[in-house]
Amino acid sequence: MAAVTLLGAAVRFSTLDRQSFWFDELVTVTLVRRSFGGMLSAIPHSEATPYLYYVLAWPWTRVFGDGEVGLRSLSAAAGVATVPVVYAAGRTLCSRPVGLIAAVLASVEPFLVWYSQEARSYALFIFFTALGVLFFARALDGGRWDLAGWGVAGALALATHYFAVFLVVPEAAWLVWRARRRGEVLVAACVPVAVFAAQVPLMLQQRSSGASSARSALGSRAAGVPKDLAVGYSFPFELAGSVAAAVLLLAGFALLARTRGGERIGAFVAGGLAATAAVVPYVLAVAGTDYLAARNLAVVVVPALICVAAGYAVSRSGLLAAAALGALFLAITLSVSLDPGYGRTDWRGSAGALGPVKAQRAIVVIPAISARIWRVYLPGLHELQRNDAVVDEIAVVGVATQGGFSSGAVKPPPPRVATPPPGFRLDRIVHAATFTIVRYRARRGVRVTRAQLLPLGLTDIPSGILLQRAGA
Repeated sequence: MAAVTLLGAAVRFSTLDRQSFWFDELVTVTLVRRSFGGMLSAIPHSEATPYLYYVLAWPWTRVFGDGEVGLRSLSAAAGVATVPVVYAAGRTLCSRPVGLIAAVLASVEPFLVWYSQEARSYALFIFFTALGVLFFARALDGGRWDLAGWGVAGALALATHYFAVFLVVPEAAWLVWRARRRGEVLVAACVPVAVFAAQVPLMLQQRSSGASSARSALGSRAAGVPKDLAVGYSFPFELAGSVAAAVLLLAGFALLARTRGGERIGAFVAGGLAATAAVVPYVLAVAGTDYLAARNLAVVVVPALICVAAGYAVSRSGLLAAAALGALFLAITLSVSLDPGYGRTDWRGSAGALGPVKAQRAIVVIPAISARIWRVYLPGLHELQRNDAVVDEIAVVGVATQGGFSSGAVKPPPPRVATPPPGFRLDRIVHAATFTIVRYRARRGVRVTRAQLLPLGLTDIPSGILLQRAGA
C-alpha cells in the first residue's frame, strides 16, 4: 500500500503545474486572494458548492501560495489521501485483496487524477465521501466511534458538495436497517442532517450557478457521464480507449457472480450505494431538477471501484483484467497530463505570449472572459468601460477549449487577418497548439471603438473586449 500510495502521489504531483488554470480555477484564485470575510461573502454569488473547500484553501494558499502548484496541492493531497482510504474501505467491506485492487485503480483512475490536479472542491469531496464509506463499513459491526466517524465524514462531505446527500442517505438507511443499535445510528445521522439543513438557504441562492452544468442536451450528458467517470473527458484514441475500458469494467462486474460469502455481500453493498447515488440524480434530471454532470457524480466512483474490484479478485483472469485496466488508466492519465492538446484552457500560455505592454493594448478574446478573472495571468487588465479607447496595439486572441467525445486534441481557431481600424497594420501572428494571436500595431495611440474591434475576432462567436494598461 505504501508503493500504491506513492504511485498515486507521483501521478498527481509530478505534473501539477503543466497545465494552466482554466476558467473555474481562476475564479477560485480570485476568491482566495480576497480577505477571508470578502471570500465568504462572494461565494453565494459565484459558486455552486458550499464553503468548506474555500475555508481550507484560504489558509492553505497563505502557506503554499496561490500559483498552480500551491493552490492545486490541496486537491492533490486530498487525492493521494483517498488512495489508502479506498484500500481500507475495500478491505473492511470485502477483503484485503479487494481493497488493494481498488486502491491501485484509484491511484491512477483518470477522473480521480484530473480533479486531484484542479483547484476546485471535487478532490476534497471525493476524499470525504471515501472516508464516509470506510466508517460506514466499520459501523456495520456496531462500533460507536465508527458511527460517530461516519456522521462527521458525511457532514464534511455535505459541507464540501451538496451531491454527497445521494450517498449519505442510502448509507444511513442501510445502517438503520442492519446496525445493531439503531438509536445510535439516528443520533450519528443528526450531524450530516444538521449540516445539510443549515446549507439549504445557501443552496437555494446558488441554484443559478449550479444550472451551468446543464446547458447541453440532457441525453448527451446522460450518455457521457458513465464514460467520463471511468476514463475522464478527452484523451488520445478516446473511442478505442473508452471501449477497452468498458469491456474490462464489464468483465469485472460480470465476475461478481463468482464471489462468495462476505465478499459478495460487501461488493453488492458497495455497488448498491454507487447505483443509488447515480440513479437518483438521473431521475431528478428527467423530472426537471437537472444538475447532471460527471463532476457532481464523483460521489459514485469510490464505491463503484470497490464493487468492481471484488469481481477482479475472484480469479487469475480477473486479476489480469484489473492489471490491464490499471495500465490503461495510467496511460490515459499520463497522456492527458503531458499533452497540452487534451488539457485545460490555456489562459496562462496565451497571456505569456502577449508579453508586456508598452502603452495601452486592446484585447479581442474568445472565449469571452472578464478582466477580473484573466488578471491572474495578465496584470493591468480591465474592462472597456466606454464605447472607445486610445490604444497603440490590438491583440486578437483565440484560446482552444475542451473538445467533444473522441474529437481529438482541441485546436484554437485558425488565424484570420481582418482589415484593422485606420492607423493599424498587421504586426505578427502566433499560432500555437492551444491558442492563436493576431497582433496589430499603430505608430502612436489611435482611438478605436467597440464596433471597430468586434469584427476582428477569430470566429463568429461574440468576443470579449478588454484593455491592458501601459506598464503592466
